[in-house]
Amino acid sequence: MRFTPFHSVLLLSLYFAEGFPAGLMVHVIPPVLREHGVPLEYIGLIKMLAFPWVLKFLWAPWVDRYNLFDLGLHRGWIILAIGMVSGLLLWLGTMNPGQLSSWSILLFMLVLVSMNFGAATQDIATDGLAVKLLPPPMRGWGNALQVGGYKVGMIVSASLLLMAIDGIGWSLSLYSMAAILACCLIPIFLFDECPLGDSSATAENIQNVKDKSPVSLALILNTYLSFLRQPGMIYWVAVLLLFKMPDSLASGMIKPMLVDKGLSLADVGVVTLMSSLVGVAAVFSGGGFYDRFGPRVCLVSLSLLQALALAMYSIVSGGATEMTVVLAVAIFEQIVDSMANVALFAMMMHYCRKEHEGADFTLQACIQVIVSGAAGVFSGFVAKMLGYDGLFIAAGVISLLVASQVLHYFRMDPDAVREWRRLKEAPAE
Repeated sequence: MRFTPFHSVLLLSLYFAEGFPAGLMVHVIPPVLREHGVPLEYIGLIKMLAFPWVLKFLWAPWVDRYNLFDLGLHRGWIILAIGMVSGLLLWLGTMNPGQLSSWSILLFMLVLVSMNFGAATQDIATDGLAVKLLPPPMRGWGNALQVGGYKVGMIVSASLLLMAIDGIGWSLSLYSMAAILACCLIPIFLFDECPLGDSSATAENIQNVKDKSPVSLALILNTYLSFLRQPGMIYWVAVLLLFKMPDSLASGMIKPMLVDKGLSLADVGVVTLMSSLVGVAAVFSGGGFYDRFGPRVCLVSLSLLQALALAMYSIVSGGATEMTVVLAVAIFEQIVDSMANVALFAMMMHYCRKEHEGADFTLQACIQVIVSGAAGVFSGFVAKMLGYDGLFIAAGVISLLVASQVLHYFRMDPDAVREWRRLKEAPAE
């Protein structure tokens, strides 16, 4: 199927929808809790509520194989997941994070976990659909749409929400988010997934699910072991484990640090909004950069720039809290982060096999989250032990080590670049 402008709108809307719960968890909940006096180490532990993103590989093969409600192999899952998250946002709006009892805190956390489960399931289906839609020469552009749409979703649910909470309150802000998210269902309702792949292969794929036990360990093992047996995979897995870890270590403490340095929630919202807007524009530069220079140049150079960007936050934590300085550092970090995400995700798509697109991409994403997620969980403890300055400098040093690991990957698996060139020159199907 030819990639059309409507497909661009579709992917933008779906990744926009994914950015909603992520923005809430990463950018809204930490500063709101910090404003209510919650200790840093507990704020860092909030990231543990995102564990469905680490475990989503367990149900990814079923998303690739089961046609939910006969709406399309991935379309049905997407509709269900977005609807689920919209409903949970309405429920979350009935809770006041500043007035939670011991029991309501548990319910608050349960809602956040459920939102992450719904968003993670949508991510599996959306990534599988994106791999099918995007021909190899379009994957730089396609992943720019992915990262760009995701970041716009985070802007709406983070920057605008932080500012809205000060103006119209928690409940009305969350209700507005739920309404906006529901609007993201319009493009997927208008989309017909049936022509995407070989119908006989898809039918056989669905029939296989009906013949299996509802819980099949063999299905998971066969799917993922065959993926990991691909040539050069051991070196690529090492890159996935380490590439985003420094960013995760630092990013979870950026907003609490700004609050501790005297910035209001509205100020933090402005910084997040401005830097994220520039980051959205940067993703398209990242797509062009990847398509022009390939994965080796992109991943190595962006790892080095990430080291500089994260270390620069020590300037802010050291006392340079003028808005111009904070904005300059935040914007530079977002530019680097946006371009790095595009390059990493585009390379991940090259390892996805036909009929296993969602599961293969999901496994790589889960591998990437294992170490980076752990770094995020312990970021509060590291900040308490080393201070904010030490945390950001340590993250920069680790990024330099990541750059050396990326270089090692391309030395050990030189065919990776040649394969990228072959796929780039392949005609669109």
